[in-house]
Amino acid sequence: MVSAQLAHAAWVVFVYLGILWVPGLALAHALGARGWTLIGSAPLVTYGVAGFLGPLAALAGVPWSAATYLAVTAVLVLAAVGTRLRRSRAPGSALVAWSTAAHLGVAGVLTVAAAVGGAVIARAMSDLNAVPQDWDAVFHANGIRYLSDTGDSSLYGMSTVNWFEPGTAVFYPNAYHLLGAVVYQLTGASIPAVLNAHTLLIPGLTALALVVLIRRFGGRAVLAGGTAIVVVSLSALYDMLWRGPLLPYATAVALTPLVVVLLRDLVDATGVGDRVRCGGLVAVGLAGLICLQPASLFGAVLFALPAFGQRWWSRPRLVVSDVPLVILAGIAAAVLTVLQLTAGLGSAGDLDAMDWPADLGPKQALGEFLTFSHGAASPQVWIVVAVLAGLLTYRRLGDLRWIGVVAAAFGMLFLIAASSDAPWANSITRFWWNDRWRLIAPAAIALALIAGNGLAETQRWSVAAAGRLRRRDRAGPSRRFVTAGRATVAISVLAAFAVLTGGLYLNRNTTRMAVSFAPGPALTPDEVVGLHVLAEMAGPGARVLNDRGDGTAWMYALTGLHPVAGHYNAANVGPEATLLAERFNQYPRDPAVRAVVGRLGIHYVILSRSFLRPWAHRQPGLVGLDDASWLERVYQNSDVVIFRITPDAAAGSSGD
Repeated sequence: MVSAQLAHAAWVVFVYLGILWVPGLALAHALGARGWTLIGSAPLVTYGVAGFLGPLAALAGVPWSAATYLAVTAVLVLAAVGTRLRRSRAPGSALVAWSTAAHLGVAGVLTVAAAVGGAVIARAMSDLNAVPQDWDAVFHANGIRYLSDTGDSSLYGMSTVNWFEPGTAVFYPNAYHLLGAVVYQLTGASIPAVLNAHTLLIPGLTALALVVLIRRFGGRAVLAGGTAIVVVSLSALYDMLWRGPLLPYATAVALTPLVVVLLRDLVDATGVGDRVRCGGLVAVGLAGLICLQPASLFGAVLFALPAFGQRWWSRPRLVVSDVPLVILAGIAAAVLTVLQLTAGLGSAGDLDAMDWPADLGPKQALGEFLTFSHGAASPQVWIVVAVLAGLLTYRRLGDLRWIGVVAAAFGMLFLIAASSDAPWANSITRFWWNDRWRLIAPAAIALALIAGNGLAETQRWSVAAAGRLRRRDRAGPSRRFVTAGRATVAISVLAAFAVLTGGLYLNRNTTRMAVSFAPGPALTPDEVVGLHVLAEMAGPGARVLNDRGDGTAWMYALTGLHPVAGHYNAANVGPEATLLAERFNQYPRDPAVRAVVGRLGIHYVILSRSFLRPWAHRQPGLVGLDDASWLERVYQNSDVVIFRITPDAAAGSSGD
């Protein structure tokens, strides 16, 4: 039984890997990407294609499905192949080449890093079907189920699980959910398993993106490997995956460095054909970020500006040729995402209503930033040591020295969001909802590259010291032995870091991630059982009254039943949902309540024991139902109770 569960879990993860990489690999290859850039940019391109196709399919009346997505992607790939012109030079071909051994070594370290990141999450969840417990998870879960069940891939459709009344639907970018729906259809896995399979991949995606960035900007293989293992040890990376979880945003943050790589390929390209293909990749890549989470576009700007600033500082004449190409690629991306951008502008006012208050003092915020101890009782000491070593040898970063500006920019935004609620502070950080947790992650990821530099320069220093000893002994080893020695030292440095950090802070990060998979407060195992019992009673697609503060909004993702409260968020819900939340317990004597119940076809009410937030309480209209004579208690376990409205309850009874 256990082996069958593991095999199924592995199958779901394998399918997600295929859906993320194969379409993007095909299109990116057709557009001229090669090597590490091809491998790294494939998921970003995949999201760009899905985000572009989904809303168009909805406009054309074509239901979204795995077949629709794969068929149209194949057409796009063939169209891209048809645009090929003579290639003059591969972008980045002037870089010093890594040896075959270096490529294999980086690939090996990257595999280990991805495995460690996946292990953190797998150990925290124990079971791929575990229900993520925090606020955002149910929205993403319901969205995937909605897209799969209805085929409605419009930008407003999946929000109707919660905002189902006319005129209340809200915009949310759906590239993440579109691909999740494809995986759900292909595997038949549970919705939580689909969410979790993707979450397992995010640390590896982050490490891969940084490796591609380092390769493209001429960094050494040791720097790439060191950065990969540092980034998957960052607690700030996992904070995006348990708190929320911020799954589309975390995916976008992981892939953001690739935009700088694609932009660099564009400005380095020669010839019309190369520039057209590279510009197409940039446009699709930017579309991928926008369709995942529009706020990530501002993060991409914060990455790209310092990179181009360093380039233009040393070669000012390149400004004239670079800027038009970047602007044209940006325009192309805007064309691809015009529906998302238009919808986003229309809902921009929502940013004002979503404001995380500053709750740290400036000194505390600065201390947490510098010691990698945000939201934790202790610092990540060995990452701090690696960063200090990287700063002492900062000039060795060469063309990557701009990464320090990125870390400083996000770090400053974090400090502002964490310690100030002044209007000017909120204006600067409003695209991240003034949320310090969203800002510490990209800052830490940028610092991971500096820490990787510290490890790489430790290896360089060790090799140089050994060389001096060799010369003192007048020994003259062959080049093969020198190469083997350097590789051995590199492995030793990375292994030492892994040992000193207790397996790349495996236990520390697992403990943090486990918060998202505790039995409750959103759903306990007994509450999950209750939802499935309810589905058998109510029948497919029925509308059920539930409380907005508990986890019963998961009923749609888990069973297909339609909750009145499809999310914890009560902002802008319609008048009928509001009426039931306030006055349902007056059903026998309130004609308005009975009319709404009749229109929505509600026959069952479900209440669970726990609430997602400590400050939440039972909605007024759902208080006092235990003794209501017009309700029949049809099921109860330790954590959930289900009532059925009796057939004669609307006959004019004057009381409870």
